[in-house]
Parts: sequence; C-alpha cells; structure tokens
Amino acid sequence: MDTFFKTEVLDLIERAKEQLGSYNKVSTKVGVSNGTISQMVNGNHDLIKPELWQKVAAALNWTPKAWNIAETTNYKMLTQLFTDAKTESMFMAVSHAAGSGKSASINKYAETDSSVYVVCAGEWSRRLFLLNLSRSLGIDTGKGYANVEELGKKVVTFFVERQTVKPLLILDEADKLKPSALRFLIPFYNELEDKAGVVIAGTDNLEKEIKRGARYQTKGYDEIDSRFGRKFVHLFGATKKDVAAICTVNGITDAQMHEAIFDEAEPTMRTHEGKKYRVIDDLRRVKRIVKRERLKLQRTNAH
Repeated sequence: MDTFFKTEVLDLIERAKEQLGSYNKVSTKVGVSNGTISQMVNGNHDLIKPELWQKVAAALNWTPKAWNIAETTNYKMLTQLFTDAKTESMFMAVSHAAGSGKSASINKYAETDSSVYVVCAGEWSRRLFLLNLSRSLGIDTGKGYANVEELGKKVVTFFVERQTVKPLLILDEADKLKPSALRFLIPFYNELEDKAGVVIAGTDNLEKEIKRGARYQTKGYDEIDSRFGRKFVHLFGATKKDVAAICTVNGITDAQMHEAIFDEAEPTMRTHEGKKYRVIDDLRRVKRIVKRERLKLQRTNAH
C-alpha cells in the first residue's frame, strides 16, 4: 500500500474528526471499528489490510488527483450560493441538467470548510435517507431496528449543537430521493430555521417534480416548495473562457486547442441580460475531450 495514499487517507480522517467531533464518529461514518481508526492514526499499520484503507478512503470521498477543477462561471455561481446559504442559514435549491459541474463544485467547496456536510442521495425512502444521513454524520444508528422519528431527532440535534458555526448540509442528486424522504425536509426546516443552511441540488427533474407536486397538491410538495423559497437556481453553462480555464489547469495550454475543444463540445446559444452567449452545458463531454487530447500530447512527448 502506497505511503502517500495512506497519508492522504490520514488527512481525511483528521478532517472528518474535526467535522464530526470524535474518532468514534469517524469510525461510524466509514463503517469500520474504533480500533481500526485508532491504529491508523497512531501509526500501527502492519495489521491493517489494504482493503480497509480503501474502504475508509472511499467513505471519506477520496479521489485520485487526476483532474483539476477550474473556477468556471458555474463554479463561481455555486460557490456564492453555498456561501449565502451557510452565512444566512437559508434553504436553497439548484436544479440544472446533468454534467453542469454541480457535484465537482459541491465537493470542492466542502473541502474548504469543516462545517459543510455533503450527502450524495440515492433512490431512498425516508427511512433509508435518515439512516444514510445519520451514518454520514457519524451518528450511531444502533444494531437493531432504528426508529425513523428518533433518527430525525438525532440529525436535528447534530445541527442544532453546531449552530454557532453556521453548518451547511448539501444534498447532492436530491432528485433521486423518494417523496417520503423529501417530506422530511419540512420538519427539518421547522426545527432548523435560522440555525442551519440546506442546499438541495439535482437535475432539472428536481424542479419539475416539486413544482408538479405542488401544482397537483401532492402531499407535502407545496410545503417543500415553500421552504425553499419557491425558487430554483439554474446555472449558466461553460463559456469559451471557462473551457480555456478547464484546459489550462489540466495541462493543455495551446489557445487554438482550447478553441477546437470548445467547438467539438457543441456549444448552444443562451441569452443573458439581453446578450447572447455560446456555452457548453455538458462539462463531462469537455472533460472527455480534454483527457483524450492530453493522452495524445503525452504520447507525442514520449517519442
């Protein structure tokens, strides 16, 4: 097991400990024993299998540094939104097409502040949502049946106890949550108003489903829409300047290549304040093209 990798994992453990409050809570979050975390931080690595290091790394969202995040227009918009939600303990929603850089921006922002908590949602019912949210916060859910209401109270208490540091919870891919899970955000808001910020982020389906539910009076949806100010933030897209920044921080510095990559990614027209702009909506496509061109450069330089 690479020593540098272990060092990175140990850094993540220390950050999680600062964020959650104790190594015991870190062990709960990552799903290993307290003893394993203790051995890791105390340098007793001989008996720790590589699989455990990998498990802890995955649970703490470790990623190889093979891709650098540029401060694009979308990134700046999201960073400002997160900062506003945190500073004023607001509930805010972002709804935009897949590939716009939401998750990358969320994870980079969370790295800067230990009072920011990120959960990437799945197809979860209310119970599964609260179980996964609790574990991500290092809350012990017990070995037997966990009462949903008790879990909800524990989550609320976690944030109430940290209200002096203006905690922020970001729920990424929130459009995957089932209605019963989304409805938890109603009492969550009631208990944490002015005590914690919450941002839900998802594809354009997030706004469509909540607005549709409110329009057809589906249980809880009008209240959810109200808690988030009946407003969903939409992103702008990547301009030619943004694509050039993405290329540059990832090793491609030729201006003509920047132009070619922008054109290949098939920009669309967008109007903002009366002006028309060509922008890229799917940054995953840009990333794929940049990686391809970077490989070409590496092969050329090797000969």
